[in-house]
Amino acid sequence: MKTPELLPPPETMYRALLKRDASFEGIFLVGVRTTGIFCRPTCTAKKPARENVDFFATAGEALHEGYRPCLRCHPMDPDKRPPKLIERLRTEVERAPDGRVTDKEL
Repeated sequence: MKTPELLPPPETMYRALLKRDASFEGIFLVGVRTTGIFCRPTCTAKKPARENVDFFATAGEALHEGYRPCLRCHPMDPDKRPPKLIERLRTEVERAPDGRVTDKEL
């Protein structure tokens, strides 16, 4: 972990990683020691054990430590975010997980 003064506490970051907490996007990146890959905190890849992660404030730090960017979440590409429609749908599903959305509503 580099520049610890710029990052939240490690356990906070790990909890955010496990929850895929979008409020931490742009705050930190996570490197997985067992794969050599670094990801966004919202990556959909399987979550690593706590002892196998390093946290970074920037992609440059992760690259410097020998990690490569994830091909799933594209941590080097700031524009790799879901379209606004998908974000709205995800928010709606999280708000009412038992609700239904019809084709007409889409």
